[in-house]
Amino acid sequence: MPKLQIYLILFALIVFAEHSNAAEPSTVCEVNNTSFAPGEKLTYLLSYTWFFVWTDVGEVEFNVNADKRDGKEALHLHTFGHTYTFYDWFYKVRDTHETWVEAKTLKPIYFNMDVNQGSYTKENEYWFDWKSGIVDARIQRRGRENNFYQIPMEDNCVYDIVSAIYMARNLNLTDIKPGQSFPLKVALDEDVFDVTYRFVKEEKIKVRGAGRFNTLKFRVELIAGDIFGEGQYLYVWVTNDSNKLPVYIESPIKVGKVRVRIDEWQGLKHPLNAKVD
Repeated sequence: MPKLQIYLILFALIVFAEHSNAAEPSTVCEVNNTSFAPGEKLTYLLSYTWFFVWTDVGEVEFNVNADKRDGKEALHLHTFGHTYTFYDWFYKVRDTHETWVEAKTLKPIYFNMDVNQGSYTKENEYWFDWKSGIVDARIQRRGRENNFYQIPMEDNCVYDIVSAIYMARNLNLTDIKPGQSFPLKVALDEDVFDVTYRFVKEEKIKVRGAGRFNTLKFRVELIAGDIFGEGQYLYVWVTNDSNKLPVYIESPIKVGKVRVRIDEWQGLKHPLNAKVD
């Protein structure tokens, strides 16, 4: 089983950006949040296959809570990912990612990441200064000193890996057409990555244990390296309704495949009209 980096498990779009020579629309900087609300809780199961045998190896939980940060009304977006106890002997994962964002615009205020994967640990903290256009970052890896960086926010428009996911749920998909793309800029470690969601088609899919959904299918081109091969794609299916809820993800890797599927949901802002049975 490959290293289970939760920023891949979460919807992998974040690090593995799709690159294209075609002209892209302007990067999305602010939205008016209409897709989710405090009290939403989502649980996803992670499955891995090797030699055609699918096995559930872990899960990721997403929570949205009302809060305040720096004197502002905020949303606390919290994720926790872990392997099941049975697989901890092989590769134990306990990862927390959380961010506080402005309640209406989803602009990030503060981000914290605490990664524990086997013998590998890492902490990231980001403080977003929108007046100066700078992200102040603290990064510490296992057994090493803290490193501090200042990351420029180009066009004053950068998200962390959690706020980017929730931002994507508020993209304007009215009259969307195959091939249409939606770029975002996402900070990870001391760098900023260009991330593009590219629409493939409308599709009805069955998610094991959850039912059938009318969805919008998106594609991400994966960067070849230790985990992914050349010319491979990750696919994400989101509900074709006002929730824009990711319900299924599938990605090849060099050895096997990874699938992420929704298992439980509660506190949705809108009726789940995309669920057909």
